[in-house]
Amino acid sequence: MTARNAAKSAAVSTPRLVAIAIDAVADAALRAREAEAVTHELRCDACDEVIEGEAAGHGLYVWVRGDEVRREEPPLCACCATAIGITALQAWSIEEEEG
Repeated sequence: MTARNAAKSAAVSTPRLVAIAIDAVADAALRAREAEAVTHELRCDACDEVIEGEAAGHGLYVWVRGDEVRREEPPLCACCATAIGITALQAWSIEEEEG
């Protein structure tokens, strides 16, 4: 193997890192997105336990600010989703019986 082929072989197998300067706002947004992706874990809104996989249910918050109606559906774990659902069903059943 000649010196030229050895240098060419080394250049092909070693990846080169290229540093590109970006503005501070773009850099901060990129770092925030990376941090959010790493630390974003789903937590139950009622008991604050970590939810693994999909949420078993969702709560519902509705509020009005001026003319704007805002709505939020926070995740719930299986235990809290069941407890809240049964409590709401019982309250509705009692209302139906009382008239």
